[in-house]
Amino acid sequence: MTKAQRLITDFFKSKNQKSQKLITDFFKSSPEKKMNHYSAVRDYAKSYRYFKKFKSTSDAIRTYCGYCYRATGDFYEYNVYTTFDKFMIHHGKKIFIPAETHIATASIDSDSALTHVSVDLLFQKQGIGTQLIRFINKCAPQFHVYAGIEHNSRYRLTQEGAALIQSCQRKSILDEEQVILNMVPTSPSIR
Repeated sequence: MTKAQRLITDFFKSKNQKSQKLITDFFKSSPEKKMNHYSAVRDYAKSYRYFKKFKSTSDAIRTYCGYCYRATGDFYEYNVYTTFDKFMIHHGKKIFIPAETHIATASIDSDSALTHVSVDLLFQKQGIGTQLIRFINKCAPQFHVYAGIEHNSRYRLTQEGAALIQSCQRKSILDEEQVILNMVPTSPSIR
């Protein structure tokens, strides 16, 4: 038992032995924690190889925590890929995800309006969508989001999309001027 574990178990000595065991077990490494956690020492070389491989075919590229964010098509298309093989647990089943798996996409139109963002179901709630919006904002800082439009299906946000945009506003990734509420664009161009 490490010194930190001993201090924590001493702090909870008035509790029963079962709770002390649960607290010390929390700090033990488990296969699930190792599978889903990005280790810079272990995974940096693989991410860097991926970065070097696709740098010439991308308008902008960035690797972050085991994922590669790529902009192609004159900064209209944005994609996210895994950079190394990994295992994930979904509904109690262990799923193998190979390297270079496409997991998220986004696009903006010629009017610099965000038309869609989608993240694969297995990879939602991990911050990938937020990092994707941050990457888009660095590549195309003039882009904006039409939010709250009921009758225009081109810019309608899903419930997850609206939550993502609100989260990005709270984290100051998107400015107040970038999110346009309840306003129909005058002449949306078609790419």
